[in-house]
Amino acid sequence: MLQDRHLISRLKLFFRLLCPYVITISSAILCLAQVTALRAQERIRTAARELEIQEFRQPETFIRIGPFQEELTGFAGIDFTDNSNIVQTGKVSRVSFFQGFNLDTIWTLSHINQLEFNFGGRLREDFYGNGTSNVNFAIAPNSQLQFKFAIDDVQVRLYDNFSYTQDPTTNPVATNTTYLNSFNNIIGAEVKKNINLAVLTLSGDYSYNNESGTNAQGQTAGSSNGSRNTFRVGSSLGFRWSPTFLYGIETSLSKTNGSSGGVRGVSSNVNSINLGPFIRGAITRLTDLDFGVGATLLDAKPSVPPTCYLLAALRHRFNRNFQVILSGSHDLIFTTGSDITEEYAFAAAAQLNLTRFITFTANPNLLVGDSRIAPNQVNFQNGTIGGNFKEYAIGASLRWNPRRHLSATVSYDFRRRDAEAPNGSYSQNRILFEIDYVF
Repeated sequence: MLQDRHLISRLKLFFRLLCPYVITISSAILCLAQVTALRAQERIRTAARELEIQEFRQPETFIRIGPFQEELTGFAGIDFTDNSNIVQTGKVSRVSFFQGFNLDTIWTLSHINQLEFNFGGRLREDFYGNGTSNVNFAIAPNSQLQFKFAIDDVQVRLYDNFSYTQDPTTNPVATNTTYLNSFNNIIGAEVKKNINLAVLTLSGDYSYNNESGTNAQGQTAGSSNGSRNTFRVGSSLGFRWSPTFLYGIETSLSKTNGSSGGVRGVSSNVNSINLGPFIRGAITRLTDLDFGVGATLLDAKPSVPPTCYLLAALRHRFNRNFQVILSGSHDLIFTTGSDITEEYAFAAAAQLNLTRFITFTANPNLLVGDSRIAPNQVNFQNGTIGGNFKEYAIGASLRWNPRRHLSATVSYDFRRRDAEAPNGSYSQNRILFEIDYVF
């Protein structure tokens, strides 16, 4: 734990030294902006999904049915983990059989109007080492309905993103939780307009999250229970360095009201103002870059001092067989309800085509966190962790694609968390085998 505190103190020192410069630069700017997130966890500044730069781009396999482009993928497999309830002691192993589908439908109404619907569902039957079993359902995080259209030279996007997540490891402070039961819905709009050499973007969204975690025995998992409502507005002004690369200023304002089952006597209102410069886009045909840094001012109880956000992601394709992605960020995120955690995240990923039909992927990452609105009153046996923690994970997978529409994947993931709070630490091994077929 001394090593964890030393690491966190060094990271905090770096960002404290950086913050005055960021605040000085940002205070001279009067524009509003929406900032794109690096991770799936919802940040105070934005509810945006992961950047495309973090996704390995796969060739499209759409088929046309009248005016629609359709891609339907069915999958089935088996999943094993030695620690389904993510605890340090009293681990419960689990074997799961699952099946599901992903549907992507695009309806091109005209050359400037497009309606798209993505939906992914998974049904899983779990068999536990203690002799119990359960059936659960999940909705993929990339499920969404969006409508894109243009009015003269103004581009408009209306969207609704929704998901229902069961994996408790997606909440970095959850413990003794087997099913997260986290429903998330984001409704928003985005408007873009080219103004000579610059691109002006205005945005707004409303996000709702409800989490009702349970353990392997079906009991409520303490403070892994809560809800959150967040309103955001933002804008950005980006100038073209090249046709595919922008630099500029972005800002966002957010207002959040929420509750957490494990924290008592703590205000559930969190408001923030975020402001800073960014650069993003394709540097070359093979390299994408996204970088943003800025100041974050919060109104919350207990009070949280001004801080900085920082995000950076670089994707480079060396050739058609090998590509890498590097990313890092410092930000404030929501965990359960309106609880706030300061997060330092570092991730890497590499994809290598070993042969024409076999692809290898590896993705190590490190997460260092500190609960800022710290649930010191939480029952650590059944709730979230408090204080400092460090989590690292590494995953590797092999994908065999003998035919264009058929593939098989085997993967292994190891995850470990060391936490300051009692019963907050755990380690987990997970093995998965899956077969996919694109219709």
